[in-house]
Amino acid sequence: MGGRQSAPVSDYHGPTMHSLKTALFAGLMLAPLAALAQPAYAPAEDRPGRIVLVPMSVERPSGDGWVMVRRTDQELTFMRPATGNRNSLVAIASGKVPDRRARTAQELAANIRDELKGKTDDKRFEVLAEEVQVDTSGERKCARYRQQARDKGAVGADGKAQIIDLYGLACLHPADEGIVLTVSYSERGSAGSANPRLAEESARFFQGMRPHAPLKGKAWQTLAEQDDANAQVWLARTLFQSNELEEAIVWLGRAADKSQPEAQTLLGLSYFSGRAVTRSPEEAVKWLRLAAEKGYPKAEGLLGLTLITAPEMRNQEDGVRWVRKAAADGDPLGQTLLGELLIHGRAGVAENEPEGAAWVRKGAEQGDARAQYELARLLANGIAMEKDFQQARFWLELSAVQGNPDARKVLDQNRRPSEAPAKKPSGEDK
Repeated sequence: MGGRQSAPVSDYHGPTMHSLKTALFAGLMLAPLAALAQPAYAPAEDRPGRIVLVPMSVERPSGDGWVMVRRTDQELTFMRPATGNRNSLVAIASGKVPDRRARTAQELAANIRDELKGKTDDKRFEVLAEEVQVDTSGERKCARYRQQARDKGAVGADGKAQIIDLYGLACLHPADEGIVLTVSYSERGSAGSANPRLAEESARFFQGMRPHAPLKGKAWQTLAEQDDANAQVWLARTLFQSNELEEAIVWLGRAADKSQPEAQTLLGLSYFSGRAVTRSPEEAVKWLRLAAEKGYPKAEGLLGLTLITAPEMRNQEDGVRWVRKAAADGDPLGQTLLGELLIHGRAGVAENEPEGAAWVRKGAEQGDARAQYELARLLANGIAMEKDFQQARFWLELSAVQGNPDARKVLDQNRRPSEAPAKKPSGEDK
């Protein structure tokens, strides 16, 4: 398996996760994996509810309260913290080249057994149940597994031992069997707090995994030159990352001329920010509107932001309309912007702190760093919700990890012993 293909029981359940429910492995009925047989393709974009990695995409776990806590090109981690009598959950997806290659589903299953054994510390965990088997529900080479263990070093508030239940699915990529696609779903909680739907929930998350062309970097060049608009977008993204800006804009323009909404959105963003092109709010609005009118949520949010903030194109009424639509369509930027407008009563929007806080939370749960910082501020000051410094710290740290400078500043100040009493996220108490 190699690297961190999936989480053994020792991974990803930190101090904020307090519970688990158990389920019988025999009850796990994985959905058919026919989707894995589809031809490789170049993914176009992240849409609300689906996150694109290399070389796969994944749907967000179903249900409320999930937070994206980690994202790289190859790995994604969601967490649903424990609240009240609800146990904590972690869902992970990754697509990587393993340390030891498997050419058959049987070899893949054997590798999983070895990895589970190697990553379970006998001094910390007592394995209660473990099973790995070849998956026969589809044409792909896959193995599914389950591990249940007691955490010897953790006891819940009820005095009972903490149990971790882990379900996982690993498949060889249909276009490149040197890559292993892995999804896992785990829950932590007190012994005896079994969740009879855990297997069903994990199967639903596994069903949302989709492989696509296992390319990265300039490997998209060949498909882009064949006039594949999606590949042109991904090549442009790569060129932006390597600071080859002029060439990136050329490929974005070619895809945008084919009415590819992600290309139109990124081109509009470039004109709005002045990166790689001469700043032009007029051009920004033109391209963003083209994508927004196709119902593309990311463009809707950026169009709303441009119309509200750019002096040359200011139309707050129209901007607020697009922000509301973006928020309703699931765009995290739109949700964050709408929340801030409602909380502060800006751009002609009537102040409504409870509604605003609800939208900010939605944006924060989708991984928007600005929303996470704002939610930390609301929690620390008790604005539209009860004060909760522990939760405020949780969201503040997530925001800081994503590079939010205000969140980092607050955390740095709190870490200095010589400073005055720890400061909260900026904003006055109400």
